Amino acid sequence: MTVREIRERINLFIYDSKTLVLRLLSLLYVLVSLGSIGVLLYYFGFPLTLAEKKFCFTLLQYSFGFYIFRFLAKIFYTFDPKQFLKNNWFEAVIMGILLIEGISYNVFGVLLLQPLAQAIGIEDFNEFSLVFVQVYVFLIVLQNLFKQSNFKPWFKIHPALLFTVSIALMVAIGTGLLMLPEMSLIEGGMNFTDSLFTSMSSVSTTGLSTVDISTTLTRKGQVVVMLLMQLGGLNTIAFGAIMLVVAKFGVGIKYHEVIEDFVNRDSIIKTDSMLAKIVVWVASIEVIGIILLYIGFGDKGVFADSGERLYQAVFHSISAFNNGGLSLLPGGLMHPDVVDNHFVHLVFALLIFIGGFGMIYLFDLFEIKRLRSRMIHPWKTIEFGTKISLYFTLGLLVLGATVFYIFEYNNTMKHDSAFGDIVTAVFQSVTTRNAGFNVVDTAALSMPVIIIFLFLMFVGASSGSAGGGIRTSTFAILCASIISTVKGKKNTELFKRTIPNDTVLKAYAVFVFFILLNIIGPFALAITESDLIVSGKYNFMDIVFEHVSAASTVGLTTGLTPEISTGGKYVLIIGMFVGRVGTLTLAYLVGKRVLSTNYKYPTGHTMVG
Repeated sequence: MTVREIRERINLFIYDSKTLVLRLLSLLYVLVSLGSIGVLLYYFGFPLTLAEKKFCFTLLQYSFGFYIFRFLAKIFYTFDPKQFLKNNWFEAVIMGILLIEGISYNVFGVLLLQPLAQAIGIEDFNEFSLVFVQVYVFLIVLQNLFKQSNFKPWFKIHPALLFTVSIALMVAIGTGLLMLPEMSLIEGGMNFTDSLFTSMSSVSTTGLSTVDISTTLTRKGQVVVMLLMQLGGLNTIAFGAIMLVVAKFGVGIKYHEVIEDFVNRDSIIKTDSMLAKIVVWVASIEVIGIILLYIGFGDKGVFADSGERLYQAVFHSISAFNNGGLSLLPGGLMHPDVVDNHFVHLVFALLIFIGGFGMIYLFDLFEIKRLRSRMIHPWKTIEFGTKISLYFTLGLLVLGATVFYIFEYNNTMKHDSAFGDIVTAVFQSVTTRNAGFNVVDTAALSMPVIIIFLFLMFVGASSGSAGGGIRTSTFAILCASIISTVKGKKNTELFKRTIPNDTVLKAYAVFVFFILLNIIGPFALAITESDLIVSGKYNFMDIVFEHVSAASTVGLTTGLTPEISTGGKYVLIIGMFVGRVGTLTLAYLVGKRVLSTNYKYPTGHTMVG
């Protein structure tokens, strides 16, 4: 009897119990995973005795044992084990590592991968492995949940609501985590308001902070902030691709217009694997950033320890690419060990620029298939949206750098070299539109530079990126509309293309809503921070700058944030939330859509101007 025949007989014998056993294991899998996450929160979030830590570690070991048992059971019940392992290779690798490490730890008392982890700066590999495996398991749980057909009706909700809820949920989870005692050096844990502010700033990738995360948060709290920035930025970048996947489950045609606010209309047909492509590109860019920063930081001062240097490189690469603006260095990039490091400044500027450019446009510019197509067919050019993002981004960069260089040459710049001054000007122009890093004292900037920075923050980054503001596409359409109006043209034209009237109206709606947001916000701050204004330490321009920075998810500050009142903190929290979600997205959410547009009222005439 061959092995295949033996296998077929076993399959026939166990067939009747397959459905019941696998369903029971799936239910236990969810319960064990959620319980393990609860144990992890207790393990990492609270000060524990040695006995309590050992007990938690034992519980997690049992959960690992259950994961391995369930995976082996799935292999046992499948009709084609080889194909099953091929389709689930990543899970198989993780379970294999768990099995080997479990045997090694329980028999020999050591973890085989621990020396490798220590070599790259991870001292406590036990804790790192616990987090890594449980995060992976949690993702698998979500994947299994969303595979169930009874979850499909949830995908019929409005995309604007889905995006808003995803942001709010991440902020809520981040707030809860940051309040845990072990996340900060504050006795009893950080208070709710500061935790909410830090979580919102991280998820919205703003960069404003009421506490110094380099000295107030523990390493665990800093890792939470880093993950929130990564998830917040990735959620914003990839939401359009996620919605394309969701659309397969039944999002109505009436919502496709909203989906197109997150991803180009032209890309809907071309991006079957958009989500996976975005994740791969984002990860690749951040890894390159980590390598460059690790090299650029050098081995002096705070970077003398290789493990600390790697940790700083990872955090800052994620923060820069996602336009997060948060730093683990006291004083940020004005820290003595990096303030004159122009190579590091250029790496930061490049990561910030790419992160604020838009992944869809990066694909159009640099994807091998598209580059080859343009080489073979010279008449093919980059897409219309890419032109807008590229030309207007570069134009705003040059404008900001030029104004900064002219007015700050004899003010905040040190004149260490001509090259250094140019790098500083370019860096400040890039970071002002997208992130919140600074290598000069923002409070000491001249008024013309403050004004141009307000403009750059207001415009912000490109659509489909981690940045905020009204976006370069909105600004481009507004400029084109104004020029067309002045020239007496019936249609709005840009780059030899006609912009549809509904797109022009949408751009004006974004502009007006954003203006209103930045009128109401400073008005509220003028009330809550009246004492600071009366004291003479800050003026109304500082208030306006702070709110525009928050609403544009930039993160630059003249120093007001750490001294702001509790009421002012909530004003900025609302500004960051609305800025991240988007004014038009919220308008879609709360606005009542008309049942029909197939009508027209009599024409009305009035004077304009």
